[in-house]
Amino acid sequence: MNKAAMICVVLLLLCAALAFAMHRGKGNRRGVFAKTAFRIKSLRVFPLRALAYAFFAVSILFFALTVADRAGTHEREYREDLIKNRMTAEKVSTGLDYPLMASGEKDREGRATILVVGDSFAWGFGLSNTNQIWWSIMSAELDRRGYDCRVYAAALPGANTLDEFGWLRNTSLLEDIAPDLILLGYVGNDHDAHQKPRYGILARRPNRPDAVFPSLYDHIGDKIVDKFSEYGFTYEPVGSGQLAQYDADVLRPFGEFARALGIPLAVIPTPQRPRPGFANIFRLTLPLFEKAGFAVYDPLEDFIRRYPNPESKYFSASAVDEHPGPATSWFLGKFAADVVEQNYASVLGEKRTQARTYPIEINDWRPAMLGPRAVLEGSRVSQYVIEYPDQSSEPFVLGSHGNFLTLPLNKKYVKLNFKNPVRLSCVKIEGEDLLSCEVWTLGINEKLGFDDQKPVRLGRRKGGACLWTDRGRREATSLLISAKTAGGKQAALTVTIEGEVNP
Repeated sequence: MNKAAMICVVLLLLCAALAFAMHRGKGNRRGVFAKTAFRIKSLRVFPLRALAYAFFAVSILFFALTVADRAGTHEREYREDLIKNRMTAEKVSTGLDYPLMASGEKDREGRATILVVGDSFAWGFGLSNTNQIWWSIMSAELDRRGYDCRVYAAALPGANTLDEFGWLRNTSLLEDIAPDLILLGYVGNDHDAHQKPRYGILARRPNRPDAVFPSLYDHIGDKIVDKFSEYGFTYEPVGSGQLAQYDADVLRPFGEFARALGIPLAVIPTPQRPRPGFANIFRLTLPLFEKAGFAVYDPLEDFIRRYPNPESKYFSASAVDEHPGPATSWFLGKFAADVVEQNYASVLGEKRTQARTYPIEINDWRPAMLGPRAVLEGSRVSQYVIEYPDQSSEPFVLGSHGNFLTLPLNKKYVKLNFKNPVRLSCVKIEGEDLLSCEVWTLGINEKLGFDDQKPVRLGRRKGGACLWTDRGRREATSLLISAKTAGGKQAALTVTIEGEVNP
């Protein structure tokens, strides 16, 4: 029982005891019912009857607020967001001083190489699928258009422009990647050199007065911010002195460094939502980039034009996380692909003249311990062995990474993400210790053009070999798997996927 529920029970018991005492004293001028807290001569101060009624009303109100708070999903969504980000931190294994994200295949022969540098937007904060970060979508889009290129990302939550400059200048990142093009993903608070410590935002939320009704507190707070802020989030005001220092200490040295490199470096501002209010920040900061010699490609006007309603749930990673969600990532990825194709054609080189066949490939997963091992990767059938976690682990342990996601299914599950969407025809999961298994898919919404994050249930099967067919034949981006194993212990499972890839 949590603290708020215990307080409710104690208050109700006190109310019941007080009501009983009042009833026993009714009609008795000397009983509890007629007594007062104290008297000032003939004046009766705080009659216990009035105090009891007030106490009873406050208790009922507290009980009602607690029920409303627990009925909401805000706190659960917050905890889920925390676990997703910790899983990502474990999966991509980024270092604080060399934050190169896991990038899969290593060969670069015959490919243009693009390095994206950014903060939490490029890191994928709030997402549980690296393929849905805006630069991953850009990479897939360039590949779909026929360009052979390799995209890397260096990013950390809370990083600012000075941090990003330091990675390029002070580490072996450029030497190791040898990029042909660098894209800097500027976010509206990257000029702030006094942000939270890196990964500090992944820490546990501190104890605050809102701890009794966290869901209501956050929900009401979000509404107030959304109503009174033209951005829908809180950024510190930009002062002229701060911008002058940003220009002198960061942008001008950064520009000189970029020119000396001889590598084209473009800035792509990345707004969270299509809100006109972002223009107020960009109006002050983007001219400084241009003055320092950077090429700047601002997507905001196109973003607002395409999505005139900035309130859609698809713009956020989750109900509690304003980082880019499906619609924002999809738009920014397409915009960045257009920028690269239209302005850096010489970097991309010639398009492929022959159609490419893509394998069914799992290149991302949560949690990291799944560690899929490819037994077979083909254009029609692929097979992987995964290590399904111990089901006795607690999904909401804030002191550890956690082994399972839970929302929106409200049960423990793991997630396998496809590099390219797959039109599934069949999924088979088997294992010696497998007792039963349930599978859902996430996939592309044909009307929207991106993954709408709505799970479609394929069903539950029992036994050591479970088989599903997908009659919907939509383009799946992920498999969500909830299994039971003998003794609830960690078990090796073989996952076979049949279908075809149409990028």
